[in-house]
Amino acid sequence: MSTILLLSTLASLPLLAQTEEGNTLLTRALQARREGEIKASISLFRQAVEDKDSPLLDYVQFEIGETYYSSGEYSAAIPEYNAVITRHPKSILLPKADLMIGKSYFNLKKNPAAIKTFRHLIGEYPDANEAAEARFLSAAALQNAGKWKEAYLAYEETDLYHPLTYFGKKSRLAIKALKKAHRKKLPRFTASAKALFKKGMTYFEQDDFEMAANIFNRLAREYPGSRYVGKAWLMLGRAEMQTSKFSSAIPDLEHASRFDGRAYYYLGLAHGRRGNFDRAIASLQKVVARYPNSSLADETSYWIAYYQEAKGDTAGALASYYDFIASYPYSKAISAAIWRLGRAYYWGGDFKNAAAYLHLAQLYPPGENTPRCYFFEAKALERIGSHAQAIETYKKLAGRFDHAYYGYRAQEKLAGGGIPSFPEGPLNSEDFSEALSSLNNNQPENLSAIMEIWEQVNSDTLQNENSREARIHLEKYKGLIALGLGNYAADEARYLVNITSDKEKESAQTKLGEMLTLSGNYHLPLRFADRKVKAAVLAGKPQSLPKKLWQMAYPRAYWKYAESKADRFGIDPYLVLAVIREESRFNPKATSRSRARGLMQIMPRTGRGIAQNLKLSHYRTKRLYEPFLNVEMGTYYLSNLIRNFSNNAYLALAGYNGGPNRIKKYVNSWYNGNTNLVDIDEFVESIPSRETRLYVQKVMESYFEYKRLYERKRG
Repeated sequence: MSTILLLSTLASLPLLAQTEEGNTLLTRALQARREGEIKASISLFRQAVEDKDSPLLDYVQFEIGETYYSSGEYSAAIPEYNAVITRHPKSILLPKADLMIGKSYFNLKKNPAAIKTFRHLIGEYPDANEAAEARFLSAAALQNAGKWKEAYLAYEETDLYHPLTYFGKKSRLAIKALKKAHRKKLPRFTASAKALFKKGMTYFEQDDFEMAANIFNRLAREYPGSRYVGKAWLMLGRAEMQTSKFSSAIPDLEHASRFDGRAYYYLGLAHGRRGNFDRAIASLQKVVARYPNSSLADETSYWIAYYQEAKGDTAGALASYYDFIASYPYSKAISAAIWRLGRAYYWGGDFKNAAAYLHLAQLYPPGENTPRCYFFEAKALERIGSHAQAIETYKKLAGRFDHAYYGYRAQEKLAGGGIPSFPEGPLNSEDFSEALSSLNNNQPENLSAIMEIWEQVNSDTLQNENSREARIHLEKYKGLIALGLGNYAADEARYLVNITSDKEKESAQTKLGEMLTLSGNYHLPLRFADRKVKAAVLAGKPQSLPKKLWQMAYPRAYWKYAESKADRFGIDPYLVLAVIREESRFNPKATSRSRARGLMQIMPRTGRGIAQNLKLSHYRTKRLYEPFLNVEMGTYYLSNLIRNFSNNAYLALAGYNGGPNRIKKYVNSWYNGNTNLVDIDEFVESIPSRETRLYVQKVMESYFEYKRLYERKRG
């Protein structure tokens, strides 16, 4: 649908139209307030509120209260906010109005009235954004009234229910101050087991595993008889596993196993991560024996086979992998099992069986390891002299998993044999409709883009008589945007998007991600886009994605830095971008658990050595967070590694992640130190560290994508 047709369609809908006169009055009222003409502003707002045809009457009324409030006339503001509640009971402004009434009482030092209002808001709208501030100010009002014991409990409650908000943080500071001032006189705060579990899960889902572990530990010890205690021990163990605290995780998971059978699964993984393979297998076998119908049964069977292989029981592992494949053909782990089965034969020198078993990957639903199986099936076929079959397998891989790491490696193998690469399948240049205006650095209008999508997708729905509420809120949104009231418009936009389909929400996320990328915020859009790209590649539909989504997944962030430093040190700038993408996701403030810092994740000790070599003046470790300097140092270090490994980027990347001395040790041990003899695919898959193994493949996959996306080159 074209923009003109879309707008004409919307114009024909029976929306509540805002009059030109009312719009002018609102504009003048807002301008008068900005200029400090409070009386004139209020007079104009009161005239505007008489325009009964305006869809913004609730906002006009609210703005009268805001005008009084901003000028310190809190007593006059209260009845205006109250009028929003009484006259517009369906407005989305009700929580805001309640909050502002409470804040007005708070500023008037009428603490009982403030507390009553805040508690009403919390009771009526516990999930509203305003609830966090209401809880905090309720605590502050209690403290102002001299009721510091009650205030302490209220601050604790704010932290409990809103731990990740600004007011949760302020509450923790207030709690600390009260503890210092009153020492042992404070009452004991007792949070319910349910509330603690919810708070722990909030931190766990935000990847703050240490805080999550603290809360689950508290729950488990304070409520040993609670129905949440088993879940608490389980989640405590899982949180500890995420921070590699296996010595703590194991006893906690053993405790959890008394309440929740799933604990045996995670207990097995924890033992396995510590190298206790017999204990790992014993724990996992309990899941299979006691809970054969568990949702974890398939993955449990896979890990039993994996740890049998890890402890050297190759025959047992092969039998277990084969049984797993036969028993769980639709498991998410099926491609991993086929890979481990074929890999065992390949590394054992039985290339005929390796090719046969790896071929199974073509017969089962694709998974993360499917491209790897294709590739090593082809290599195994080459080893036994079946070159024609190998070429056909490489071709299948390159066509089916075009954008995967091993898809690109297959293209390189074919090109190396003089076989032309497949014709360039152009990325879909634009999947958004004509109704979406093009965006640039001077037009980061998130809401406008989202709502254009919303209007387009829902134009038919809006014509339905049952959609009156949506039409009203759409008109409110438009009026607020026209007046420059972006915060209010955002609330209306969120309300509308929340009542739409999942498909529409995805479209909105895509467009919002695009604009965040344009404004230099790469991390969140990249994470969203990366999920979409991986799913499309696995499904064999990468060309269904718009080019802008690929660019969001592979942004040319910090391009000027990367290009200038790569040119200086003689390496490809897209390789630099690929390293940054996998190291920090373009977050210049990123810090790893091992204390690596900045865009290219440089360790402090390594950084000091690089700084000396580059003769950097006034260098301090904290400067690793400076994007330009970090890229300069990281690019210099990477270029040296490439030279030291005979211009082999794969070995250099392995050294960048796992340490150059360790990689040289492998080359010396496996190839007598001759890098020219290295079979790079076998070498990478043989690296003992899974992290380093995957790192090399992820960086090179990103590198191939960058070259293809921005230089139209494959591999």
